[in-house]
Amino acid sequence: MNALKKWAKRSVWLALAAVLTIGCNPLQTVAFFLHKDDKLPAQYPLRPKEGPKKERDEELIVLVLCGRGSGVPQEFSMVHNDLTTMLARRLPESAKANKEKITVVSPEQVNKFKLGNPTWNTMKPAQIGKKLGADYVIDVTLSNIGVYQQGSAREIYEGRAEVYVDVFDVNAASVEPKDKYIHQFLYPKTGMIAASNLPLSQFKQKFVEQLAQEIIQYHLEHAPSEGIAAGR
Repeated sequence: MNALKKWAKRSVWLALAAVLTIGCNPLQTVAFFLHKDDKLPAQYPLRPKEGPKKERDEELIVLVLCGRGSGVPQEFSMVHNDLTTMLARRLPESAKANKEKITVVSPEQVNKFKLGNPTWNTMKPAQIGKKLGADYVIDVTLSNIGVYQQGSAREIYEGRAEVYVDVFDVNAASVEPKDKYIHQFLYPKTGMIAASNLPLSQFKQKFVEQLAQEIIQYHLEHAPSEGIAAGR
């Protein structure tokens, strides 16, 4: 019996070591094995701790704005629009999985607002959010996007980007963001993807899907397994 227990313990540690060797975050890995059903807290939660919308069953309305900074290649020139659409779909889905109610202002409604307000880009994000009835604005800027591994003659994909995110409380007295961070994005995080095995359009879609997930995890609690399985 003692030998069986020792073998079981050894198996757990061998499995842990195997996961660590493939490039996963050690803290997320330990959390996965010890508390795989627990949620990791959001670093910059949208839900206020106090006020009328602190309860999960109270609807939060979020406006997502995605823009393009410097260093964006031609083949990814419209990636900010793709990311807007993906976040608009995935954020409410992830919130629902947490038994939270979050609605994102539709990209169609945002485009309609821009057409009706030619000087919209001179407005502060919180101003736009207020006009569109949002509680919060997630303002994302994508810069220095890479598609191929350097020196690979465009034969190996290595997606990367510098992602600047500002979060505004529309009803706050200050015009400054309530939260801001820079996310260094890399896809895939482990292994390689040969360009000959995947059309650029499909790689771009996977790139955007993974980036949207990682941004959402900054703002909603999530399972440790999401961090381990994602970004391969």
